[in-house]
Amino acid sequence: MKLDENWQAAFDIIQSLEKFGYEAVIVGGAVRDYLRGQLANDVDVATSALPEEVKTVFSRTADVGIAHGTVLVIHSLSPVEVTTYRTEGEYADHRRPNDVQFVRSLEEDLKRRDFTINAMAMRGSKEIVDLFGGQSDLSSQIIRAVGNASSRFSEDALRMLRAIRFSAQLGFAIEEETFKAIRNQAEDIGFIAKERIKVEFDKVWTSSNVQKAIRYVNDTRLVDHLPGDFSKHVEYWRTFESFGNPVNGWAFFILLQQDENAVQLLNTFNCSNKEKNYVKQVLQAYEIRTTSGWTARDYFEFDLPILEIANDFAVKFLHSNDDLKRSEIVQKKNTLAIQSRSEIVVNGRDLIEWSGKKSGPWLKRVIDKIVDEILLNKLVNDRQKIKDWFTHESNIEK
Repeated sequence: MKLDENWQAAFDIIQSLEKFGYEAVIVGGAVRDYLRGQLANDVDVATSALPEEVKTVFSRTADVGIAHGTVLVIHSLSPVEVTTYRTEGEYADHRRPNDVQFVRSLEEDLKRRDFTINAMAMRGSKEIVDLFGGQSDLSSQIIRAVGNASSRFSEDALRMLRAIRFSAQLGFAIEEETFKAIRNQAEDIGFIAKERIKVEFDKVWTSSNVQKAIRYVNDTRLVDHLPGDFSKHVEYWRTFESFGNPVNGWAFFILLQQDENAVQLLNTFNCSNKEKNYVKQVLQAYEIRTTSGWTARDYFEFDLPILEIANDFAVKFLHSNDDLKRSEIVQKKNTLAIQSRSEIVVNGRDLIEWSGKKSGPWLKRVIDKIVDEILLNKLVNDRQKIKDWFTHESNIEK
């Protein structure tokens, strides 16, 4: 497997640190994915060198997380985060350690990590350091906590949801003792900020095993301590597809609630205004699609991705069989006489000039009517023709 610039930069940095007598390795998800035959985009280095020592080795660095021992080394091929080996103090709030201690031992650093498949390291020679059976668990497709599962989840309750997220992304099963620990400590997820929970579900929605994750959320009883109801229509997640957009997962989740007030859950999970607006449009398009059906005006008002995912939901949720294919949606959208209001060759100033009236609510009514007439091919998008129509046929009080 050919290594990309991120890996080459990491190996160069390891070599430089070793020349100064320090130990350095690649750690975490990059090693896991490498062993699975995939190249991670983020390649992080851990080292026995203290942050100040790392900065003396390299001429170009940035303090990106110095309190936690992380220095960004700006390599010519790619910037790489270099973090000092560390152990962590007590977790008083089930979220963050009270303090961090830098250590010189790789073993001490690896045993604080969450799961065995994430607790492996790779030396500059590509030798794998595997102290907790990560390679065996990769081969067996198992998510297993490092050491005592209950302790790992007591340290950071988000790890319970991370276990489920990894099961969805990798298609792995959660090992029995790890599963039991999640079930026993499920209520601790309440200590975790909702925006951190959202990030994990964003990754679940874009995975290839969403239903597996939803079933684990239910079986571990996390369902009882998360906002919304993840137990509704679990079977529908089997055919769900996000098309690479995690917001589609939130739209589907809200739809499955079958509650007109469920959209408020987007606020609970701290979704952005852009995400909330997207979901609301999907739900609106879905409602029209499954009741009266889309008109030319609907094809005009909704962007193509909104139409496509709303149609996909209609097919999967209602088993709709009216044969509206994605290609047809694209064709109907693309053959509209106009795609946006900005394409109309007249504007409000023209209408004011032609009518001799002041600006007012009547302007929006007229422009909306012009849009409808053009979309229905009753009016050509031509300045003179629109003026003639406005003057003689619009029948709108001006």
